[in-house]
Amino acid sequence: MNSEINIQEIGKNVPRRGNSMSRKFAQWSMKLFGWSIQGELPDLSKFIIIGAPHTSNWDFILVIATAAALNVRISWMAKHSLFRGPLGPIFRWMGGIAVDRKAAGGVVGDSVNTFNKAEELILCITPEGTRGKVTTWKSGFYRIAQGANIPILMASFDYGKKVVGLGPLYTPSGDFESDLVEIKEHYEDVQAKHPKSA
Repeated sequence: MNSEINIQEIGKNVPRRGNSMSRKFAQWSMKLFGWSIQGELPDLSKFIIIGAPHTSNWDFILVIATAAALNVRISWMAKHSLFRGPLGPIFRWMGGIAVDRKAAGGVVGDSVNTFNKAEELILCITPEGTRGKVTTWKSGFYRIAQGANIPILMASFDYGKKVVGLGPLYTPSGDFESDLVEIKEHYEDVQAKHPKSA
């Protein structure tokens, strides 16, 4: 991933959002802090983006800034209790999807159904499931991708190079353990915000 992404090259099937003002502000903000976006987005209307390594709340800020800088509409999941009160409408406007982990069918089942009903949807997930150090990634993102028959776009937050990397695209084979080894190899040289938690 050597080239900075060009918004003009984003395909027409990718869900879009925003305008030239929001795009320029987000691009200016990222450049102000020394960040760039590299890679490419697939010209698809539905796919999952996994973002890693996830060790800081700043990762979420990078996700929102990247989406705004590219005029791309994304969605993300958070526990339903966060959507109560005055922040609820704001979170939903930002692409938030409230999930109840205790609901029948579970998060994976609900997410697959959401994908199947949607004409276009880009769902961003952190595969570790937490900002703390984990020994293995959760399989939810993989099961959603497989159940909805959609690919996985690997995205990275490299705080060493200050680069948000997009790609490559990965299609699940059905063998989670084997595929996970290949997927995690992509992140081996990526520097997290807090490396000790990665």
